[in-house]
Amino acid sequence: MLLDGDIGEVNKEQKDFFQKLQGVTAHLSDLVSMILDVSRIQLGRIKVDRTELDLNVFFGEVLNIMQSKAKEHKVKLTQAVQEKMSTGNLDKRLMLMITENLLSNAIKYTPEGGKVKLEVKVESGALKFSVSDTGCGIPKQDQDKIFGKLFRASNVRNVDGNGFGLYVVKGAVEAQGGTISFRSQENKGTTFSVELPLPQKS
Repeated sequence: MLLDGDIGEVNKEQKDFFQKLQGVTAHLSDLVSMILDVSRIQLGRIKVDRTELDLNVFFGEVLNIMQSKAKEHKVKLTQAVQEKMSTGNLDKRLMLMITENLLSNAIKYTPEGGKVKLEVKVESGALKFSVSDTGCGIPKQDQDKIFGKLFRASNVRNVDGNGFGLYVVKGAVEAQGGTISFRSQENKGTTFSVELPLPQKS
């Protein structure tokens, strides 16, 4: 309301301050939502609300959102998305949680000039997608704990993060009957791969 001038005109300095404030508020809102999702996963009460999802439109929207973040971090974001995929009976909120977390992490942990790639296809009645990066990788000694709640790899503790992301991603994947795996090499990069069954709407 303040930014829109609903209660009066604001000058440039005030507008810049309100924009920063809006960003902080959005971040806090996202964090609260994630904490609630963590609680639901712990209790086994994560809700799956399946709807018919146009996969090409969905991944196009996700890429549009993440391109600005990639540009901000000076990382090249590319895609190899299968054309004319079938629709899938999936939970859009959980799908956003999965894809945005994986892409956001890949961008955040990849140095300037690095690359992130999203690959998507439908095969044998399942949605298969992966997020690859040329980032810092996950140290071998940390790899068995990477999906743990609040866990952060030893080589990224100086980078802003809360340790909830991958825990929530795994919960959102498994709630929809899917699986998630990864391969990683420190200082070389990481690839997360997700496979989700595509039940047809009854």
